[in-house]
Amino acid sequence: MDALYAADHVGPAGRVVGIDFTLEQLEKARKLAAGAGADHVEFIEGRIESLPLPDASVDCVISNGVINLAPDKGAVFAEAARVLRPGGRLAIADIITEKPLTEAIVCNADLWASCIGGAAEQETYLQAIEAAGFTIATLRVNAYAFLSDQARNASAKYGVKSVSLLATK
Repeated sequence: MDALYAADHVGPAGRVVGIDFTLEQLEKARKLAAGAGADHVEFIEGRIESLPLPDASVDCVISNGVINLAPDKGAVFAEAARVLRPGGRLAIADIITEKPLTEAIVCNADLWASCIGGAAEQETYLQAIEAAGFTIATLRVNAYAFLSDQARNASAKYGVKSVSLLATK
């Protein structure tokens, strides 16, 4: 859906590339784009830490709740910086924490599925973005409620929260 929103924003003269590593998601996204008549949207197979795009080839990288699932967030941010043109934007919605998570949380499959298990501590997350060459322009905490008791408890204890962030290269 994010790619289709981006397609509306850039208009028919623009180009949107969606990337996923699961063939099922790619197939679903392609069907949605075709149904919406979004001919300027393309979906390709790839991983967020190794984008199948040339250097300095895009104006904006958008990620909605995916980076917290990547083990090496520094590699993700470095890759975003690689594909962005100078002055390009990084727009993220993600889950982060105020305190480091315990090994029990990090190894809990249910909390990974809730996007908590892979969440980075806020300071570490922001430092990784800046280390990749970005300047953080805005950081906003989003109203967000986790569904399971386990996720709500982790949220309360470790300050797990949803944030939106805009950074420039």
